[in-house]
Order: sequence, then C-alpha cells, then structure tokens
Amino acid sequence: MFSLKEETRQTRIRLLLLCLLVFAVSCAVSLGYGDRLLLGSYAKMNDDDVKYAQTADVLLRTGVLTYNTGSEPSTFIMPLFPLMLAGFKAIAGIEGGAVLLRLVQGAFQAFGVYLMFVLARRVFGSGRIAMTAAVLLALYLPDYFISASILTESSFRLFLMLTVCWLLRALDRPKSLNWALFAVCWTAMCYYKPQAAVLPLIPGLFWLARRYSFKRMLAYTVVILSVFAVLMSPWWIRNYEAFGRFIPFTQSVGSPLILGSAAFGQVPDGFYDKYPEYGGDVMNGSDDAMAQAAGRMVAYGFVHEPLKYLAFYTFGKFGGLYGIAYWERPILGMTWAHYFPIHAAYVLLGLYGMFAAIRKKLRPAYVPLAVLLGLTLIYVPFIAIPRYGYPNLFLFALFAAPALLGLYDRRQSRRAIRRSMPN
Repeated sequence: MFSLKEETRQTRIRLLLLCLLVFAVSCAVSLGYGDRLLLGSYAKMNDDDVKYAQTADVLLRTGVLTYNTGSEPSTFIMPLFPLMLAGFKAIAGIEGGAVLLRLVQGAFQAFGVYLMFVLARRVFGSGRIAMTAAVLLALYLPDYFISASILTESSFRLFLMLTVCWLLRALDRPKSLNWALFAVCWTAMCYYKPQAAVLPLIPGLFWLARRYSFKRMLAYTVVILSVFAVLMSPWWIRNYEAFGRFIPFTQSVGSPLILGSAAFGQVPDGFYDKYPEYGGDVMNGSDDAMAQAAGRMVAYGFVHEPLKYLAFYTFGKFGGLYGIAYWERPILGMTWAHYFPIHAAYVLLGLYGMFAAIRKKLRPAYVPLAVLLGLTLIYVPFIAIPRYGYPNLFLFALFAAPALLGLYDRRQSRRAIRRSMPN
C-alpha cells in the first residue's frame, strides 16, 4: 500500500516535489510568523498553546505533568504533545524548542501529502485521483497555520492518517502484525486526544460485515487491545500513583459537555428556574457536577425546545465542526473569512464525492467514511468547533478529488462536443 515502485518516475518526482514544497512553505510560515500566530499570551497564560508551552517547561524542570495547575499533577490533557514539546525544548532550548516543534510539524504536513496520495490510490484505484487528492491537501491553506501553531492538531492528524492507512492495510491483509501496527497508530492518537478511543469499533463492524469467525475476531481483538494496554500502561500507572485510582484518559469532560449542551450557545429558557441550585451559572462545580448539569440541560432542551435542539444536534454540530476553516490568526493578510468560499468548496465537493462513492458501492471508501462518521459522532455530546473538526478535513479533500475530476472531465467533454459540432 505504501510503496511507490509501481508508479512512474514522473509521478514519484511530482509527488516528492509537492511534499518538499509543502515542507518549505510550512517552514517559511513558521519562521516568518513565529509567536505572532499564538492564540494566547505567555504573560497571561490564557489559551491552550501557551499553556502547553508552560506544561513542557514545568515538565523539564520538575518531571511533573501539569496543565494550568502550578506544580501539581494534572489529568486535564493527554501527555504525548507536552512530552514531545519538552523533548524539543531539551534539545534546542526553551525558545528554540518551539521553533523546532514547528519545523517538525511542517515535516508532518509534508508527509501527510504522501499519505494522502497512497490513501487515495488505495481507495479509488487511480493514480490521477491520488495525485489530485495530494494537490488538494497541499493547497489547503489552514494546514500552514496549524503547522506553525503549538497545538496537538498537526500531530493528531498525522497519526489519524496513518491509522486509516493501516486499517485499510489490515483489512486487505488481515495478519496480526498489521493489526498490531494499526493499534500502535490508534494508541498514539489516544495519547494526543482521548476522542480517538472510539476507533476500534470500526474494524469490528468490517469484521462482522465480512463474516469473520468469532475465533478470528477474538484473536485480532486481543492483539489490538494488548498493544493498546502495553503502550497506555505508563500513563495508567502514573495516574494511579498520582491520584490513587484508575484514570484511562483524562478527567475534563464536564466543561466540553456543558459547552456542547447549550443549543447555539444559549441555555434553554426556564432551565435555571427549574434548577435554581446552579445559581444562573452551570459552569461552576466539579467535573462530575458539570457533566450532570449538561445531561439535565439536554433533557430539558429536547422537552421544551425540541426543534431547536434537533437542529443543534444535527446541522449545528456538523456546521460547528466543518462549517468554517480553523484559522485563528491572519496569514498573508488572509483570515478564515476570506478563505470561506474555498473551504466550503472542499466540504461540499467532499460530501458530493462521499455520496457518489456510496452510490457506486465503492467498498474501499467505506473505511475512511466510517472513520469520519465515528470521529464526527463522538463530538455530538461535546462542544463542536472548527479546531476539533480540522483533523478530519483531509477526508473531505480525499473525496473531493474524484468529484472535482468528474466535474472537470464533464466540462472538457462538453467543450469537445461543441468543437465537433458544425458551425
């Protein structure tokens, strides 16, 4: 799947040049803008990127993983990104570490172009579509903001792409080694964002569809979960030693649940009258208390404002994730608003390509479609914002490629017909 030996020399050169171009542009943006692309301020510590940097600094000094908790240990975030940033700071210094991170993320973005090529080639069986998909990803400008940011999204997307590729590989050649490598990539995703925990359900669906025997499914499940358990055990041991209980991922669901339960940012009318104990503010209290408040808000909203909540939990969530590009700081004078028509074209063409693949019963396409569906549905209970939808956007570009080529071919065909008609 990953080999390019069967591609022409011209295709390999074009793909290499495209990857090098993406890396060069990513580095230029990172070095040119630097900390001007930060979402927060180091003086105020008021956003995730500067808090990640602070976490890495504390980790280097004390060996304790914190997040906005001073010197006390935290389970608010998963550890791999701050560990990676701390490693870069250990190599290049406190300030140079952020620069090195951005350059490495530029390499991640460039490698993602290659992964897009091999993924599209496997799904659609066409080198032409594969190259178009790679070009579409290379031209998606928010990627260059992401690669220059101190955020988890660049690394998470890389491992998401690898996970999809290894899932296809393992389904093509169902051997224990392939499922183990799928599990490695999936576990790496979990070490960045716990939302990835949903992904092992997807191979199970394909095993059932292909009528694998129970013994075979059990064997592959044991392989996947064993790899996962071994790789996650350092995190579990650390959490048990620090907090005295088993914490599989993080303890921070309350706030995202609350924010994701207020339809279009509004608490339902009359909610505080029914639940006066919240004192007009559901954001107060423990993580468990906020999770309970979120459940109450959803139940109350569907009873008293059913149409509003139905719209919010369907179109509202989809629009929140994919409606606009994640692009919080201007680059070359452009913002997400300037880029909106192009982003919308990616999403709409991607949706068209998805429905076309389903209509044609293109079986390899079902794998990335299932991954996209799973990673979309997981955010339905939580806040759905463009930052969380960004890692999935490459799947829209994947399906936009055949749709765009189809439109181009039909236009060329009509032109040819008009030229062949007598005047």
